[in-house]
Amino acid sequence: MNELSRLIETYLMVLVHPFRIHQQFRYQLPIPNHDGHLYGPLTLAEALGISWIFAILRGLCRVLILNFFLQAFLGMQNEDFPFLQELIESSGSSTYYFLLFSAALDIIFFPIGAIVMTEVWTWIIRKYAQLLNAELPRDEIASQITTHALSANLFSIIPFIGDVVQFFLYYFLLYAGIRSNLGASRSLAAVILMTPLVFTVMLVSLLVVMLFCLFL
Repeated sequence: MNELSRLIETYLMVLVHPFRIHQQFRYQLPIPNHDGHLYGPLTLAEALGISWIFAILRGLCRVLILNFFLQAFLGMQNEDFPFLQELIESSGSSTYYFLLFSAALDIIFFPIGAIVMTEVWTWIIRKYAQLLNAELPRDEIASQITTHALSANLFSIIPFIGDVVQFFLYYFLLYAGIRSNLGASRSLAAVILMTPLVFTVMLVSLLVVMLFCLFL
């Protein structure tokens, strides 16, 4: 129980002190007003396990909310159109099971998606760390930055806007880690965060040019 409390406390502390927690991981600098307590970095399995709990809660909340609106919509149908009402009622059960199936898939495949995204960002940050200083412990730094960015999944359980908040907070936590753990400047941190977008635009542009030349 004490170990679980420590993991959750560190997971939440990343959200409270995103810059200072990475300074502690990198330079062993204590966070002010914490009596010199040092938080140990989470492993990917630990951060992923806690994030998965919030992913399950998000899926359950999504099913409950969508089911509520579906039932409310069915209840407000106008009886003057019996054919339309029958059609909607007959499709209501299939829609409900579809929602359950999609939520189950979201929960099941969450760890896979999180691991893939974490590995991609780890590779990108590790390459930039090697360019900055070949003597940096780039594997450790990149792992700490990407692992603790998963704390953003806490906000995914907020109805309606949770996914948007989680998306932006994830990139903010990456930025905080790049600045405080990697020691990058603001401009370099922005460049690192823009790297996947730049590569995506280049790849799409290349495909468009190839298709244009093929059908020209």
